[in-house]
Amino acid sequence: MSTVINVHLILGSTVSMIIPARVVESGDDGLLLWVAPRTPLWRATIPPGTHLRDLPPEGSYPLRADRWRHGGALILQPAGAGHAVWWSFTPEQEFRSWYVNLESRVRSMDGADVHVTDQELDITVAPDRAWEWKDEESFAAKTGHPVYWTAAEAAAIRAEGVRVTHLIDTAAYPFDGTWCDFHPPTSWPLPERPELPLGTVDAPSGVLLLGKGGWIDHRPAGDPPRSERASALAATGGGHLHDGGAAGPEPWGYEAVAVPAAADRPLPVRARTAPSPFDGEPVISVLEISLGLPWDHAAHGPGPVPLGDLPVDRCGMVLGDALALDRFEGLSGESVDGLADLMYWGRYKEEARVMFGGEPVHTHPGGSGPHGFLDLPLAEAAALAARIEDWVRTGPGNGLVVSVDPHTDYHRARRAGWGHPVLAGDIEVGGCRVLGLGWDPGDHSERHRGERAHGQVYPVTLQDRAGEAVLRWTVPAYEAPLEAEL
Repeated sequence: MSTVINVHLILGSTVSMIIPARVVESGDDGLLLWVAPRTPLWRATIPPGTHLRDLPPEGSYPLRADRWRHGGALILQPAGAGHAVWWSFTPEQEFRSWYVNLESRVRSMDGADVHVTDQELDITVAPDRAWEWKDEESFAAKTGHPVYWTAAEAAAIRAEGVRVTHLIDTAAYPFDGTWCDFHPPTSWPLPERPELPLGTVDAPSGVLLLGKGGWIDHRPAGDPPRSERASALAATGGGHLHDGGAAGPEPWGYEAVAVPAAADRPLPVRARTAPSPFDGEPVISVLEISLGLPWDHAAHGPGPVPLGDLPVDRCGMVLGDALALDRFEGLSGESVDGLADLMYWGRYKEEARVMFGGEPVHTHPGGSGPHGFLDLPLAEAAALAARIEDWVRTGPGNGLVVSVDPHTDYHRARRAGWGHPVLAGDIEVGGCRVLGLGWDPGDHSERHRGERAHGQVYPVTLQDRAGEAVLRWTVPAYEAPLEAEL
C-alpha cells in the first residue's frame, strides 16, 4: 500500500485545508499524489457564501472535520518548481481538466507533510488545452500586502505561470495526455483524517509540563513550587508529578507529566482525532508534542519510555513551561486583567435576553451556546448577574443558570478554545505560550467521567519520531462494545 502524505494548503497566514494524499510516484523529479473522493480532511471554517481569498488575512478561521467534496484528483508537484499541476476527474473517474496552481512548497523533515503556500494566480486548462488565467484581480489586489508577496515576487510568480503555458501550448508533459486515464488501485482504502495542528508552546526553562487544568494553582501547604519538582523529574529524563506522595496519585488531586524540552524554539503540538461516541464530533485520541531535542538512543534505546499516566480532567488540560505555570491563575484564581465574562443559559434564555441584552456566545463548534456579555469590569459583571438572578427569583422561577467567570488564566485558556474542533486554545502566561485543552462535557461523561478514581487513566510516553523526541499521550478511541451472542 502506498505512503500517505498530508498536504497543508495555505493562503497568506491561514491554513485553508489539510488533506491526506496517497503517493503514486516519488523521485528526484518530484511527487505525484492522489486525492480520492470523500477523503476525510480538515477545512477552514469561513462564513457561508464566502471564499477565503476574499476574507481578511488576519481573521480567525478554525479548522473543522470535513471530506473532499469533488471527484478524484492527481497532483504533480515537480521538484524545485513554483507550481503544481492537478488532473481533475469526475466521480466516475473520467478526466475532466487540468489546473495549474502557482505555489511554493516546503516538505517536513520526516516527509509526512507538505506545506503548500498558494500564490493566488492560477491557470485553468481544458481537455483540448485551451487555457486562461484565473484570479488575476485577486492576485493583483494582494500584491504588496505584507502577508502575501511583493511586486518583484509577483513578477516571478507570473513568469512561472508563463513558463507553464509554453508546456500547455506545445502539449508537452504533463499536458500530453499522460495520467488522463489513471485509475487508482482498488486496494487503496480512504486514508485517515490527518493530524490536527494545535499550534506551538514555549518552554524557556527547558522543562515542559502536561497536566490537569483543575487545581493547577493549588498545592499542599509547605510544598515547593511545582516547577522545582518538575525540573528534578526532567533532569532524570521525565516523570509523573502528583500530590499523592508515596501512596500514588490522589483520585481527584493534581497531577502532570514533566519532560525536558528545547528552550530556544517553539514546540509544535498536534493531535490525532477519533469520533466521539457522544455526538460523533472529533475528539483527541493522541496528543503529541515535539520536544525539539534529538532522540537519545543511548539512554532510551528504541523507546517508547513510559512516564506515567494521566486522566482526562473534566476541567481540561494545560500544556506549557513548568516555571510559567507556577504563575497560572486557576479555577478559583484572580482575574488577570480585572475583567469577567457573564453568561446565562437554560429554559428562559431568550426571555432574559429581551430583558437584559446579551449576545450569543459560541463556546463549542456547532453548538447554540449561552447568551452573555464578554469583557465586563468585574464589579459590573457581578451587579448584572445579581439583577438577572433577582429577576429569575421574582419572575419565571427556576430554569436559568447565570455564571460570572473572572478572566483567570484557566478561563482565558478555555475561552481561547471556543469554536476550535477539539477546544484547544493558547494564551500567554509569564511571557510563554501555554496551550489549554478543553473537553466536551458530553464526551467526558460518556468515556472519562470516573477519571483516576475508576482507573480511567491513559499512558504518557517519550517516543522517537524521525530522530526527534516527542511527548505522546494516548487516549484510546472509543470502541463500541461487542453485542452479546444470541
